[in-house]
Amino acid sequence: MPKGAEAFLRRCVSIDLEVDPSQARIFKLAAVRHAPGDKLLHMGAVDEAILARLAAFCAPADFTIGHNFIRFDLPHLVTRSPRLIDLAGRAIDTLWLNPLAFPRNPYHHLVKHHHDGRLQAGQVGDPEKDARLVFDVLENQLRALPAVGKDALLAYHFLTTEAPENGGFDAVFTLLRAAPRPSETEAWRAVRALLEGRACSVAIRRLRKRIGEPGQGWPLAYALSWINVAGGQSVMPPWVRLQFPDAARIVRELRGVACGRPDCQWCRTRADPGAALKAWFGFSGFRPEPRDEAGQPLQERIVAEVMAGRDVLGILPTGTGKSICYQLPALAKFERTGALSVVISPLVALMADQVRGLKQHGIDSCVTVNGLLSLPERHAALEAVRLGEASMLLISPEQLRSLSVQSALKQREIGSWILDEAHCLSKWGHDFRPDYRYIARFIKEFTGDGPPAPL
Repeated sequence: MPKGAEAFLRRCVSIDLEVDPSQARIFKLAAVRHAPGDKLLHMGAVDEAILARLAAFCAPADFTIGHNFIRFDLPHLVTRSPRLIDLAGRAIDTLWLNPLAFPRNPYHHLVKHHHDGRLQAGQVGDPEKDARLVFDVLENQLRALPAVGKDALLAYHFLTTEAPENGGFDAVFTLLRAAPRPSETEAWRAVRALLEGRACSVAIRRLRKRIGEPGQGWPLAYALSWINVAGGQSVMPPWVRLQFPDAARIVRELRGVACGRPDCQWCRTRADPGAALKAWFGFSGFRPEPRDEAGQPLQERIVAEVMAGRDVLGILPTGTGKSICYQLPALAKFERTGALSVVISPLVALMADQVRGLKQHGIDSCVTVNGLLSLPERHAALEAVRLGEASMLLISPEQLRSLSVQSALKQREIGSWILDEAHCLSKWGHDFRPDYRYIARFIKEFTGDGPPAPL
């Protein structure tokens, strides 16, 4: 435990609410201090008198802590009693700290971090248990954060405290660093050191203008946290991508787009199709035949187009390495941005062959979900998707209707939608599978208002 952490926890009060979502009505409330038995509990309708007691209970504390407190509990409290807005300036949200403290899998055992960030309370709907559990979470975060390194701590200190209402987070990092909030120049130096050799050098230089820009601090902190462990089978939590969409965008800008400059070591080694082919499969070159009209091997050209993030229709004769055309870009994208590629294939046997072939090259990040799997096998495959261990998911079009598959996909950023054996899209008389018609609709509904991943 960092020096002074125990005393710091004694300066906090933890709040948790139970709210009826249909009416936005608070029906349970708990506020607890670090000392056992020091608490305020209320069950039932919350009125002004209860909220006045809550304000009085919190007044001696220097900091208000909670899990998803800033975006959930606090707005409900302020709606009922505007004077409770004073809690905002000293808030510490353990949900927000968790991806910085625990960027790797498996995530912190007290938090369903890969799902929606909820606490794993011992009893459903018990605000006192949840409020006390927040102290455990914060204590573990204070223990874990120093391990991220001095540069990361310094960067996080600056990036998470850009707004005046971030005083609670400033106190956390001041405690951990034994130093006040760093300057913008110091923060940029730390950010650049963290990204050196881990991202495109051109993109790193462009990032300079985001430092200190309003609204960019937390997204950049989350992007740095993920990049710091990239390749270690980690995943940016879905709630981060939802509440801070710029975080995933920054990762893509830094690692997902090749600058094309020969002096950029990152792009030359990580975004080059030939280098990727050698690294993943051990091949020194692509198949020389067939070639396009300019004489370039078609396999190489298709891979280059897909790795560049373009929509591609690739047509090759049987036995000329079609699978490499999507496997290699999927693996490269997974390594660079953590994105999942969804491969829709018509035959279970074909999926099994793909998984087996990749394992022969030492690649075990490709999983399949189909109707022949046992329940434990299916659960393991979907868990690999959720936790960021899978680079590719092979499924039949029918599986897109599965609620468990849909739930797993929502935990990940989709890097590509891939239709293997694309001739199945055309009508095959009585053999045509109607669920191929559903693919476009599913992608549109899954993507929402944003642009879809390349196809």
